Amino acid sequence: MSAVAENTDALALIQLSGLVQGTFARVAERHDLTAVQGRLLCVLAQQPRGMAELARLFGVGKANLTGLVDRAEQRGLVERSVVPGDRRAVQVVLTEDGRRSARAFHSEVTGEIAGLLEPLSPAARAGFREAAVTIADAAAHPGAWGPARPC
Repeated sequence: MSAVAENTDALALIQLSGLVQGTFARVAERHDLTAVQGRLLCVLAQQPRGMAELARLFGVGKANLTGLVDRAEQRGLVERSVVPGDRRAVQVVLTEDGRRSARAFHSEVTGEIAGLLEPLSPAARAGFREAAVTIADAAAHPGAWGPARPC
């Protein structure tokens, strides 16, 4: 592949990333969340997670993660609980308000992001999905979102 094509491909991915991140941030704001809080709700909607695992998924230190969890806990979205069978370990779980917020956020953000694909034909959408999976697999980074479900 030529350097020009590689540069164009990289710029296309950067532009797409900006569109998705901008949509994510706008929807989060409408739900009175930061984008990071929205992501936290989505990750926890899959299953409770330990603090160390969350720090790794978010690529932050434990101190930064503690602040994020503290703020979400103060808002009544999450709570810390003891891991069954290990009294020393703590996991973060969604509260009922957190589950409602995660569902509402997920519904709106996925709807808006799906709208970005409306100009594509069904065949182009299928090709897009295949390309996205191939890229994520090749990078060995399926993401903190889990398999095909961000929330």
